[in-house]
Amino acid sequence: MHGRWLIGVPMLLVLGGGLRAQTVSETLAQRYAHVQDLNNRAYRLLIPSREGGPSRDDARRALQSAVQAQAELDTLENGLRDDAYLLDRAEDRRFDAVLRQAAAEVALGDRAAALDVLERLRGLRWYAQYADLLLKMPGLKPLHDAPRFQALIADLRRMDRRWRATALMPLPASGLTEAQRVAGLSLFWSEARYNFVYFDQVPELDWNQAYLDFLPRVIAARSLHDYYDVMMRFAPLLHDGHTDIDPPDAIANEFYARPPLRTALLEGGQVAVTWVGSPSLAAKGLRVGDELLEIDGEPVRQYASTHVAPYVSSSTPQDRHVRMYDYQLLSGDHRKPVRLKLRHADGSTYTVDISRERDPAALRRSAVEWRMLPGDIAYLAVNEFADDAGPKAFVAHLPQILAAKGLILDVRRNGGGSSSYGLDMLSYLSDQPIPGEAHRSLEYVPAFRAWNGSYVAWKALASQPFENPREAHFQGPVAVLTGPRTFSAGEDFVLSYKLMKRGLLIGETTGGSTGQPLEFDLPGGGHARICAKRDTYPDGTDFVGTGIAPDVRVVQTIDDLRAGRDPALARAAALVAGRHGD
Repeated sequence: MHGRWLIGVPMLLVLGGGLRAQTVSETLAQRYAHVQDLNNRAYRLLIPSREGGPSRDDARRALQSAVQAQAELDTLENGLRDDAYLLDRAEDRRFDAVLRQAAAEVALGDRAAALDVLERLRGLRWYAQYADLLLKMPGLKPLHDAPRFQALIADLRRMDRRWRATALMPLPASGLTEAQRVAGLSLFWSEARYNFVYFDQVPELDWNQAYLDFLPRVIAARSLHDYYDVMMRFAPLLHDGHTDIDPPDAIANEFYARPPLRTALLEGGQVAVTWVGSPSLAAKGLRVGDELLEIDGEPVRQYASTHVAPYVSSSTPQDRHVRMYDYQLLSGDHRKPVRLKLRHADGSTYTVDISRERDPAALRRSAVEWRMLPGDIAYLAVNEFADDAGPKAFVAHLPQILAAKGLILDVRRNGGGSSSYGLDMLSYLSDQPIPGEAHRSLEYVPAFRAWNGSYVAWKALASQPFENPREAHFQGPVAVLTGPRTFSAGEDFVLSYKLMKRGLLIGETTGGSTGQPLEFDLPGGGHARICAKRDTYPDGTDFVGTGIAPDVRVVQTIDDLRAGRDPALARAAALVAGRHGD
C-alpha cells in the first residue's frame, strides 16, 4: 500500500504544494495536486485541539474539502486512464477523502451519515489492513459500538482470514496432519497459479502435473523436517530467485546452518575458498584460494548437483551457480559436521572436518567499505540495501567524493533490500530525475474467463523517475562494479545507473532477479514467497531471467584470488582515471 497521512494514523504526508482555493491549471498533475491540498486541508481542520475535537466550523470546512476532493477525482478519472502513476495515486487519495468525510460527519454529530460514507469503501480498492486503520483513527472512535461499523470490520477480518488461510496454520502437538500437509502444498500451488508473473520463463513446466507429482511426497512425509524438505524442492521448479519456501524458524538450523566460510565457482571451473571468517577455521589450515575438491567424500560438483541444486530457487545460470557453490553449498543440519577435502596453491591436499554449529568468534562482513585509491579515486562498496548504511556512508564521505578525480561504487556483493537506498545514492551523481524499471502485475477478472476461457492480462503499475534534489553533485567519472551476487534491490540500483548513462558497468552480469514477492505463511510455521511483480526496462525488455551485462567484462581467476588481486577493481580504477590501455 502506498504511503498516506490518515487521520490519527500518520504515515507519509501527501502535501502537494500550497493550498489552492482558486481554479488551478488544467494539467492532470496540477489537478491531482489540488486534490492532495484539499485532503490535507481537511486533515488539518480535523486534528483534535487540546480542548477536544474540532470546532463545528472546522468540521464543516473539512467536510466541504473532503467532498470537493472526491468530486474533483470524479472529473479526473477519464483523463488519468493513460497515466498509471497518477491513477494509482488517485485511488489512494479517494480513500483518504472518504475517511476525512466520515470523520467530519462524526465531528458534526451525524453518525448515520458517517457510516453511509464508510460503507462506500467497499466499492474502492479494499485492503484487509484497513480494519486496523479504521479502529486506530480517533475521529471514528464514536462509531465503534455501531453494528454497521462492526460489520465493516468483520468483513475485513473475514477477507484477511480467507487470503491468509489461517485455519491451515496451527501445528498440533502430534505434528502436521496429512490434511494440513496437502493443504500447504495446495496453497502454494494455487497462489503461484494465480499470481506468479514468470510462467513464460519456464515454458516446459506443467505446474498442475508438478502438483500431482508432489502430492504423494507430502502425504508420505511424517515429520515437520521431512515435510519441508519436500516443500523446499517444489518452489525451485518455478526457477525464480524471488519465489521460494523457507522452513519454520524452529527447524531452520536443520537446513541452513553453515560454517563461516565462503566459496565460489570460478571462471576456470574450480570451486575455491573466497573468505575464511573464523580464527578456528584458519587454525585448521583453510586459506583463501584453496581449491575445494570434495564434500563428505563426494566430488564437489557432484555433491552440489545432488544435494544442493534441488533446493535452489534461481532465475539465471549465474545466480544458480552462486547459490549452488556459495550460499547453499555448505548449508545443512547444525548437528552434522561437514568434511572437506581441499588443495593448497602448492598442490598439497588436506582433509578437514568443520562444524556447522554457530561460531561465536566468527567475523562479520561489513555492510560498507570505504577507501581512497591511488590516483585520488574514491571507492565505496555497499554490500546490502537492507538499511541506510550505504547512503549514510556516501554522505559521510561526500566531501572526499566531491574532491576526488573519480568514483567507484562496488555492488558485487549487494544482495538487495530496499531500492530507495540505492536511489538516494544515485541522486548525488546527477541533477536530473533518476529513471527506473517499468512495473506490471497480473490482472485477473473472473468474468473474462467465464465469457472467453483462459486468458492473461497485465496491469501497469505506478512508477515515475526518482527525484531528491541535492545541493552538490559529483561531476567526475564513475564506474559501478557488478557481479552475479548483485541481486534484487542491488540490481535495481544497477539498472537505474545504466539508464542514467552516468558511467561504465564493470565486472560480471548481475543475478537477474528482482520484483515484489507475495509473502504468506504455510502450515507448521513455514513461509513462502511468490514473485508477483514483473520489472523490466522502461521499453518492456526483460532483465529478470538474464541479468544486466557489464560494459566491460572482467572475471577473477583462482590465480587472482590466491595473489589477492581484484582485476575488476583494477580495471575500473584504470578506466575512471582515463588509462584505457591498462
